[in-house]
Parts: sequence; C-alpha cells; structure tokens
Amino acid sequence: MSTGIAVTEFLRRRYESLPPPVIIFCKSHSGSRLLARLMMAGGIWLGDSRNKSEDSAQFLQLVEPLVKAYHPDWSSFFTSDAELIGDLAMQVIDAHVKGRPNTAPWGWKLCETGYILPVLKRVFPDAFFVHLLRDGRDVAFCDHVGPREPFWSKVYFDTDKIRAWQGRSLSERAYRLAPHVYNAQHWVNSVRLGRTYGAMIGPKYIEVRYEDLVSAPLRGTVDLLSRLGVACDPDDLAPMIATVRQDRVGKHRQESPRKLRQALAVLRPTLEACGYGLEYPARRSLWAELGLRFHA
Repeated sequence: MSTGIAVTEFLRRRYESLPPPVIIFCKSHSGSRLLARLMMAGGIWLGDSRNKSEDSAQFLQLVEPLVKAYHPDWSSFFTSDAELIGDLAMQVIDAHVKGRPNTAPWGWKLCETGYILPVLKRVFPDAFFVHLLRDGRDVAFCDHVGPREPFWSKVYFDTDKIRAWQGRSLSERAYRLAPHVYNAQHWVNSVRLGRTYGAMIGPKYIEVRYEDLVSAPLRGTVDLLSRLGVACDPDDLAPMIATVRQDRVGKHRQESPRKLRQALAVLRPTLEACGYGLEYPARRSLWAELGLRFHA
C-alpha cells in the first residue's frame, strides 16, 4: 500500500530538479486572469494548456478528484492508499511541464488549487503560493457556478453532504435567484481556507490585493516578481500594464442596498478579518426596496 505520505515523497523526489513553482490561487472572479498575465509578461511560464481565464486545464484534472475524495480531512489521504492519486498527479505534472522552456521559472494558475495545498506543499516544499484577495463585496456580484455538484459543494461548504443552506436549496434555480448570497459564501470559504493554509506555509505564502495591484500595476508586479526571485525588465510589462483597468474596484456600490445587506450578512466577519473597511449600506424604506412609489 502506498499511503499519501509515500506518494508525496515519491513526487517530491521526482520533481526536485525543477525550480520551485509559483502557484496562483484565489476565489474565482478575483482578478486572477490579470495577475496571471502580468506574471507571464514578467517571464513566468504558466503552461501551454490554459483556458481563457488562464486557468490550467491540466491541474483541474488533479484538483477536482482530490477535493472530492479528501477535502477537508486530509488525514485520510496521508494514511490510506493513494497510489491512484499519485499516478494521476504524475500524469498531470508531467504533461504540464512538458512544454516548459528549460530555464524559465514556472507554475500555474487555478483558482481552486488552494483547496489542495496540504498535498502541494509536500510535493513542492519550496514553492511560492500566491493568494490573490479581492473585496468580497465586488466578488459577490460576479456570478460563477452554484454548489449543486459534489465538487462545488465542498468548495462552498467543505462538505458534499449538505442539501440546503440558510433555508435555501443548492439547486441551480436557487443559485440564480440569489447568486450574490451564494457567491459571498464561496468567497468566505475560499479566503478563509487560503489564509489558514497560508499561515501554516509561512514566508513562501504571499497575499496580493487586487485593489493594490490595479492602483499601481507596475510597482505591484515588479515587487511581486522580486519576492518570487524573478528579475524582469519593466519595459516587458508595459503592453500588459496598459490594459489594466481600475473602474471595477467598488462595483458593488452599483447594487441595491438590499442585495448588498444580504451579501454582507455572510461576508462581514471575513471582510473585517482581511482588513477591508466597511460601512453598512444606507437603509431604504420597504417601498423603495420593492421598487414602489408612494403617491399621496
């Protein structure tokens, strides 16, 4: 029997000749496509098989079965037979690094990678783990996918045994009726987990704020690359820097106070823990919230 401990040790030895990877993760719709493109402009190779969001299609093949089988109780992974997962990890990593230029710093970006950090830290003990944070109020109003499938239930709630949450079902219809509430929970769980694992990883865990990145993209990118040990010419970043937009910061202010209050009921403790300053949205009368107008 090959336990998870034996499997991760085998994988560590197999890839120890590679430079430490840069692993980018976050809650989806936190601006990671921008971060990935800035990293690539700075010379970090993130693989040849990427979707339009720059997510690694290959690593999703590893993350999903690991999350479904083990998250959040990784003790079962490290103490049970994980040979099949080891074979899958080897296939995924081999396929990913196949096209890597010999001298290029490398890594990948996949939002849900944060859910398997206990495994990755053992396979790549010197890896850099870059966690992109964005104001959860803005992320709550970026629709993604509901928690209907077991994988997404675990991403949202750390369990696939859940059938309802706060009196709401987990159906696609329920998600479409109040996506901002579900998205808020998705953000909370992703950020909480990423920061918890990050605290255990130590100095190789790096938090990057989307708001800081877009307000000073050149300085932010150069500083991050420097922390990753990657030297770059700022001129190489110029074309990508020119595409950076700041108008998406604070987009939640365009939403109704009612919807924002619903999202904040889920978000507030984690937002405050992350240092985002908060004010409750102004209350409207019931008539205003219902879109009605009183005529005397």
